[in-house]
This record gives sequence, C-alpha cells and structure tokens, in this order.
Amino acid sequence: MRSTAAVAVAVLLAACGSAKRGEGNYLLDDIEAQRNLPDSGWEALRPLLPPVPGPSDTLLPVDSLNVNDPFHYGVDPRSVQIAPGQIVRYALVSQSDRGSRNISYESVRCGTREYRLVALAAPGGAWQRAHNDEWQPVQANTVQAVLRAGVLCSGGGVATDKVPNLIARLRNWSQYSDFTAEQNKP
Repeated sequence: MRSTAAVAVAVLLAACGSAKRGEGNYLLDDIEAQRNLPDSGWEALRPLLPPVPGPSDTLLPVDSLNVNDPFHYGVDPRSVQIAPGQIVRYALVSQSDRGSRNISYESVRCGTREYRLVALAAPGGAWQRAHNDEWQPVQANTVQAVLRAGVLCSGGGVATDKVPNLIARLRNWSQYSDFTAEQNKP
C-alpha cells in the first residue's frame, strides 16, 4: 500500500517537473507582463469615475505617518477599483487641521511604485481632469507610500484580486502597511 502511494506521488512530481513553463503559469510572469500596460486616458476613465465623496460619506481613515503632515486622510470605499497593469484606483479625501478639504481620484501602479492624479473634485462636487496627470514616483512619508506599501499592493502586484478584500485591508491599513510610525519619527 505504501509503495503504491509512493509511486503515485513520484508520478505526480515527475509530471509537475516536466510541465513546460508557459506564459501566465507563474504569478511573477503575470505581474511582469502587466507591469507596463498603458493606463487608460482621461476620456476612457471619465465615465467610470465614482461619485465625488461628500461630507457625510463614510471614509476609511489612513495616515501618512509623517508627524509633520497637517492633513488627515480617508479613502472612499465605494471608489476602490482594480485596473489592468497592476493599478488600483481610489478617491482620497485630504482634510487639513484648519478645515480645508481636497478630494482627488488617484491611480497607484503597484509594480513600478508610481502614482498619478486622475481627477480632482471641483467646487460644486464634479470631477475635473487633473492638470498634472503624469505618473510620478511615490515619495516616502506620504499617504500614497503607505497605501502602496502593503495595503493596496504587495510583492509588486495588487495585494488581492478582489475589491472587497482591498477594502478590508484599507479598514485595517496599519496591520498591512510596511511602514510604522517608529520608522518616520525624526
């Protein structure tokens, strides 16, 4: 009986070892293939934009972990989207200690550590195209760095392939973030 089980295991292992590596057979292949896919432009994204978060909408708070940052941040869970190219999109609300409120719709490209502004909320609550909508490196000690490093992204790709799972990670962002408050103290 044991020898039959051993033979079966040996046959399975041999079959696995003889399988040819093909496109998409490995997670890293998928990530590499998608890493440089072009992102959608403004005209393609415009009809897909979520509603602009209002003052009474529930936001998921996230900190930049920069002790000198005068802003408090929140992500609108209704806005989270996963796009081709290892991209996650979200609406970010930034509120200063003095009460000013800025709302942006952003994309973070997990594989290249970049982000871009897609749209900004105009007075009156409509989205308008961001003038500086080019990809930029994610800077250290920013809320984008916190979101990219472990919360929305992991291992060069999107942390999960399901939006509800990304929202759960946002709810508990400090458990997933690769940054800690200790790392950012002066």
